[in-house]
Amino acid sequence: MKLYGIKNCGSVKKAMEFLKVKGVEFEFLDIKKINESTLNSWLEKRKIEDFPNLSGMSARKLNLNKEKMKALAKEELKAMILETPSLIKRPVIEYRGQIYIAKEYENLIS
Repeated sequence: MKLYGIKNCGSVKKAMEFLKVKGVEFEFLDIKKINESTLNSWLEKRKIEDFPNLSGMSARKLNLNKEKMKALAKEELKAMILETPSLIKRPVIEYRGQIYIAKEYENLIS
């Protein structure tokens, strides 16, 4: 299992603690260091619109909201995400060929 996030992010800390309590081993990766290849592999499994955290600080700085996101071409949104990876909802988890975003990890382990 790979967990992408930012170490000091509250949501990521909660996810890591959740997984540790459940006894799940994971590899932590800094989401700010993702590259186009990684993002492309995620986009094979999820829509690009699933990734931006529109209520986060990065979206506010970019003045990104639902309407603006819908108006962007997919390649424009992808470029924006690669330029500002902190725009991505966290954590992103790669597990058994699937991509889980934000609190979806809670449904992974019961």
